[in-house]
Amino acid sequence: MFTDLSRRYSTVVRQRRTPSFRVYNDFQAIKIVRLGPWYGDKGSSSGCYSLLGLDVPESEVSVLSKSSYKLALVCPRKLVYRRERYPSSAEKDPYLDFLADGGFLVEAVARALFPDGQIIAPQEGETTAQATARLLRSENVDLFEAVFEHGGLSARVDVLSKRGGVIELIEVKAKSVNMERADGSPLRGTRGGISAEWRPYLEDVAFQVHVVRSVMGPSCTVRPKLCVVDVSKACGEAATFSALDLTPRDERAFGMPTAHYVGDVAALRQNHFLAFLDVSAEVEELLSGPDSCAAVAPSIALAILQGDRSCLKPAIGTHCRDCEYRVDGTDESGRNGFRECWGGLAAGSPHVLDLYRIDKLGGRGEGGLRGLLERGISAISDIPDRMFADGEIGQRQRRQVQATRSGRDWIGPGMGPALAAACAPFHFVDFETSRMPVPYHAGMRPYGQVAFQFSCHTVSGDGALSHREWINVDDRYPNIEFAMALRDVIGDAGTMLVWSAHERTALREIREQLLREGGGPAGLVDWLEPPTLDVEKGGRTLDLYNICRRHYVHPAMGGKTSIKAVLQAVWKGNPSLHVHPWFAAYVRGEGDSVRSPYEVLADVVTDAGIVAAVREGTGAMRAYQDMLYGRRRGDAAYKEACRRALLEYCKLDTLAMVIVWTHWMERTSGATSHVSA
Repeated sequence: MFTDLSRRYSTVVRQRRTPSFRVYNDFQAIKIVRLGPWYGDKGSSSGCYSLLGLDVPESEVSVLSKSSYKLALVCPRKLVYRRERYPSSAEKDPYLDFLADGGFLVEAVARALFPDGQIIAPQEGETTAQATARLLRSENVDLFEAVFEHGGLSARVDVLSKRGGVIELIEVKAKSVNMERADGSPLRGTRGGISAEWRPYLEDVAFQVHVVRSVMGPSCTVRPKLCVVDVSKACGEAATFSALDLTPRDERAFGMPTAHYVGDVAALRQNHFLAFLDVSAEVEELLSGPDSCAAVAPSIALAILQGDRSCLKPAIGTHCRDCEYRVDGTDESGRNGFRECWGGLAAGSPHVLDLYRIDKLGGRGEGGLRGLLERGISAISDIPDRMFADGEIGQRQRRQVQATRSGRDWIGPGMGPALAAACAPFHFVDFETSRMPVPYHAGMRPYGQVAFQFSCHTVSGDGALSHREWINVDDRYPNIEFAMALRDVIGDAGTMLVWSAHERTALREIREQLLREGGGPAGLVDWLEPPTLDVEKGGRTLDLYNICRRHYVHPAMGGKTSIKAVLQAVWKGNPSLHVHPWFAAYVRGEGDSVRSPYEVLADVVTDAGIVAAVREGTGAMRAYQDMLYGRRRGDAAYKEACRRALLEYCKLDTLAMVIVWTHWMERTSGATSHVSA
C-alpha cells in the first residue's frame, strides 16, 4: 500500500478500476479533482474527491495536456507555479465555469448529429487511450472524448469520426460566429493572417492533430474541423432548449450536470445552429515552423516530467498585470510567483503594470513597458513625462501619474456640467443578464440575451433614497416581464444612471426583439426607446463610466475604471461616506484598513450548506445558471439562497454608484443640493 500521501499516483488512476471505489476518472470528473482524502471519503463541502492527494487532473500530472500546452503559450512559468501550488488569486470553481461556458449544451447538440457515436468506456485494466485504440480498429466509427497519448503529450478529442483511413477530428466550442457577415474565412484577418481572436481555438486543434497524427502514423489522414455556434441562424423547435434534457449529476460524477438531446434528430439535421469550419489550412500553418506545437510541445512535456524549471522561463510583459500569481505576500515557504518572475522589478508601488492602458504607453505597445524595465523603472511615480503620447489615453496616463505623485484624486472641470445633465429623480440602475448558446424558442438565434435581474436605487428630488429590485427564479424566458417590471419602477420621469453601455444595449435588444417577434403590453416598445439613448442624444440615460473616464482619476484606482475600483478608491479616501446613513451598513474597519463594501457581502447560510456571496458580474451569471440548471436546482432552500445572494450583489452594484455619485457631488462645487443625509 502507498504510504507517502504527499505524492501523486496518476498511474493508479490509469491502471485501476477506480470507479468501483467511487473515485471516477472520466473526463468531467478529473476536470475538477482537488486535494482530498483517499477513495470516496468526503473531503470538503464542495463535494470534490481525490486519489491519494491528486490535486490536478490526471492527464496533466504525467503528460502534457492541451490545456497545459495552452497555458505554456501564455507563460511557461505558470506550469511550474500551478504544479507546485504557488499562492494564487484564482478562485475559480470548475463546476461553475463549466456551467457558465455553455459548452456542454453545444456539445450535446453536436453529438446528436452523430447518433451512432460512442463515449469511450475503458474495459477492466484498460486506460482511456487504450480503449480509444481498440475502438479505432473498426473500419468506421464515431467516438466522443477519444484520448491519444504520445511522447508525453495527451489529447482528448470532442468528436472523432473515422471512415476507413480518414479521421475527421472535430473540436466543439461554444464560440460564436456570424456566417452571414463573414467575408471570406472568419478565421483570418483582413491581411490574410490567422485572426488573433481565433488563434487560441486553432492552437487547440493543432495540438490535437499533432498528437493524433503521431499516434496513428502517416497512413491515416486527419481532417480537422471547428464546430462553433452560428448566431446568424434562426432555429427551429428541434434546436431549442426544450430539446435538451439537463440532468444534475449525482456525487459520483462530482456534481457536473449533463445535457442529452431528446428532440427530433432528423429535424435537427435539417435546421441547427452549428457551423463546422474546415481548419486544415490554419492547422498546417500552425504546425509548421520552429515555434509550432510539434516543435515546442515535446520539450515542454519533457521539462514537466523531469521537473526542469530552466526550460520553463518566465515571459514578463503587460500580460502579467492580471496574472493569478501576482499576489500580496508569500506562502509559508516564502514563495511568490510574480516576484520570482520579475525579480527586483516587482517592487514598484504602485507598479507600472497598474498604469491605465500600460499596453499603449508612449503609443509603442509592449515596447513602452520594455523601455521602462530596461531602465529599471517599476513604479508609476517614476515614469518620465516624455513617455506619454498625445491623445486621450496618454492624457489619462499623465493624470494618473500626477495623482499618484500628489496622493490626491483629480476632478476635471467638465465633471460638474456632466453630472448636471441628469434630472431628478435619479435612478441608479444595474442589470444582470446571461446569454445561452442554445435558443429558448423557435425562431430565436443563439446567444440571445436573457435579462434576469435588475436593481434600482432612486434618489428623489428632495434627497430621499429608495430601493426596488426584480429577479426571475423560474426556468422561463423573462425578457418581456423584465422590461415591464423596469417600467413600473422608473416610470417616465427622471434620468437612468448606469456604469457602462450594458444596460442600454440590453434594452435595445429587448426592444428589437419586441419589434421583430411581437408580444408585450401596448406602449412598451415606445417606452423602451428613451432609456436606450444617452442624455446628450435626447435620451434619458447618463453613463457614469464615461464621466469617470473623461473627468476623474484617483491614485488608488490602479489605472482601472470599473465601478469596483472607483468605489474602493473613494470609499477609503472619503471618511465622510462611512457616517452617511445610506452607506453605514457596509462599513467594516476604519482608516486605511476599511474594507470595500464588496468584501463585506456575506455568504448565505442555509440548513443544506453555504452559498458563496456573489461579488462580480460573471459570478452572478454563474449563480443564476446554477440556480436554474445546476445539480441542486430542485432544492428549494438552495434556490432561495442563490436568489438572496444575487439580490444582495445587484443591490450593492447600484448603491456603489450612489456612493461614487455622492462623492463626486460633494467634490463638485455648487452641486451638493441633491445629496441629503
